[in-house]
Amino acid sequence: MTLILSDKDVRGLADMPTLVDALEHGLREEATGPGAILPERMNLALGLTLFRVMPAILPASGVLGLKFFYGTLSEGVRYSVMVSAIDGGEVLAVVDAAYLTALRTGATSGVATRYLASPDARTVGLIGSGMEAETNLAAVCAVRPIETVRVYSRNPARRSDFARRMSARFGIAIEPVDTPEQAVAGTDVVVVATNTGRGGDVAFRGEWLTAGQHVVSIGSTATFLREIDENTFLRPEVVVFDAAPAQVGAESGDVVALIAEHPGWEPHGILDDVLAGRLARTDPGQITLFKSVGTAAQDLIGALALYRSASARGVGLVVPELAEPKAF
Repeated sequence: MTLILSDKDVRGLADMPTLVDALEHGLREEATGPGAILPERMNLALGLTLFRVMPAILPASGVLGLKFFYGTLSEGVRYSVMVSAIDGGEVLAVVDAAYLTALRTGATSGVATRYLASPDARTVGLIGSGMEAETNLAAVCAVRPIETVRVYSRNPARRSDFARRMSARFGIAIEPVDTPEQAVAGTDVVVVATNTGRGGDVAFRGEWLTAGQHVVSIGSTATFLREIDENTFLRPEVVVFDAAPAQVGAESGDVVALIAEHPGWEPHGILDDVLAGRLARTDPGQITLFKSVGTAAQDLIGALALYRSASARGVGLVVPELAEPKAF
């Protein structure tokens, strides 16, 4: 049998602390076990339409599958994840991944923040007020006892609405501010979760960094998108990517611009290194940066966690298995 989960189902199942723990467990298993098989993503284009396919085999988690999405920035993008069991090949779930993508992005940031942010972090400077800003803030709040947040986005009405809604949701003080510098000045954690648009300027600059800060940057997942400037990569003592540097360098406009100015630059490691104990913050004054573009492993682990939760709670549509085996 195959479980179909709609976007409404995913939103109803969403529990960020549980998902952060699931991503940490799953990613650590893959980092310290037989290792995930993650080939290069396939990126196709037709005019302004993007079509991306992201396959993966996760031996430690016992699943394989893929995520695919397609569409345009102007007309919207559709996301789906299919999860199958390695043993037996059963198609376990097909999940609408629009909100799942935001959830697993936030949860992965939460995992990185758990290990790279100061243990006594209490304040967040947030740039962005969309869905990804919500899920990344939720993840940071899941791993640190956050007390206050300052939020900036270009639309004053949106940032005020965000502050009101998220303050009620998390029970903490959230203040909308007029500039990005005001948002991040002196905070323990900086979250940059933006869509500056094709050819847009950066939303955060390294000159704003202060000692001890941990920065999460999850935008700039295409070569034509920018979010942080080159100095934001150069100033921190610890820079961690969520994926192989070659992948991030091929897909993120921020890293493309950085390498153009500083050929041969590399991060200090990837999230696998952190989870395997090979890389860590070693001093309270260090600045740390986590740069994320997303991976199929994150998608499959997140979808698997939702599948298990949905199965236990009787959520979703159960149908006969979508793919019958063919004998040879």
